[in-house]
Amino acid sequence: MTARGMNVVLILPTYNERDTILVLLEQAEKALSSFSKHTFSFLVVDDSSPDGTGEAVKEYAKTHKYVHVLSGRKEGLGKALSRGMDYSIETLHADFLIQMDADLSHDPNVLPKFVEALDKGYDFVVGSRYIKGGSIPDNWGIKRKIYSVMGNSFVRFGLGYSQVHDWTGGYRALKSEYFIKNKERLSKYTGYVFQIAFLHQSILQGASVYEVPIHFTDRRFGKSKIAVGEYIQHIIEYVFSERIKRLRKGPFKKFAAVGVLGFIINTIVLEICVHMIGLSPTKGSLIGAEIAIISNFYFNNRWTFKERKIEKGNVFRKFLQFNITSAGAMLIQAGTVFVGTLLFGHSYYRIFYLLGVSLGLMWNYIMYSRVIWR
Repeated sequence: MTARGMNVVLILPTYNERDTILVLLEQAEKALSSFSKHTFSFLVVDDSSPDGTGEAVKEYAKTHKYVHVLSGRKEGLGKALSRGMDYSIETLHADFLIQMDADLSHDPNVLPKFVEALDKGYDFVVGSRYIKGGSIPDNWGIKRKIYSVMGNSFVRFGLGYSQVHDWTGGYRALKSEYFIKNKERLSKYTGYVFQIAFLHQSILQGASVYEVPIHFTDRRFGKSKIAVGEYIQHIIEYVFSERIKRLRKGPFKKFAAVGVLGFIINTIVLEICVHMIGLSPTKGSLIGAEIAIISNFYFNNRWTFKERKIEKGNVFRKFLQFNITSAGAMLIQAGTVFVGTLLFGHSYYRIFYLLGVSLGLMWNYIMYSRVIWR
């Protein structure tokens, strides 16, 4: 349980939100008015909005002393949040931080649930669209819904923390100490991937996470600031780099070496079947793939996972599992390319091919280490 009299700062990053920011400030104040034991301050972090958002808030702050404005140049959401959290801790002496969007897509009436979770002792509270009681907008098109669910699922399962359901949202509350711990490593994330990196790094440091269901609504004014292509690229880069760091701690290098050998064997057998035996490329590919699977099974059993070597009586059953698992990786690869090109166009097929290969590689390693060589 938290002590009485904690200082909580609500951080609102803005860029051209003049139409919504004052309404949000009034609604947030009303929603938090019942928490007499805490002191609340509101910090609007404005990226020099050309529509006069910062000036409007400064005028409002003259009669609302708990409202503060921090202006700066536009460098991305991550930089704005980092700047706001730093100011909240150093200048406003925040014990807890809450962040939310300033476009009214996050309901201020849910704020008490975040504070209540902090009072119960949780370190990091996440507003989740993907748990019971939460939702994404009904009026989103099917492509946007698929993109939202797939992107979040990729992060959730790619990082290996499926117990947290919403990684990409911006409605959160946390203990200030977690920003202090992560400030340096988060400094390189300027955009929306800051949200993912902050939550992930906090979990790695032992933060207890609680999810509050939220109904996310479309903004009523202005346009979204997300550059979709750049956002996807940064998410993929972050998830892969973090996953590789973890895999390096296990027998992953041996697994990768065995996989390379299997690829070479597959290629050689394919060429022999086509150019020396006269089989079709399809048949040659299937024969080469199966011989490569046999090679992979043998060397993984004798070398990669030799501490968990399969005994003779179980070899046939485990080999069948190995074949099924390898087929699963192929389906993941093909499915990733199919869905990716369906949503974003044929010109992106190489990106989704590499993504599919990487996901298949992770799938195989996880299944090998946790199922076949358990």
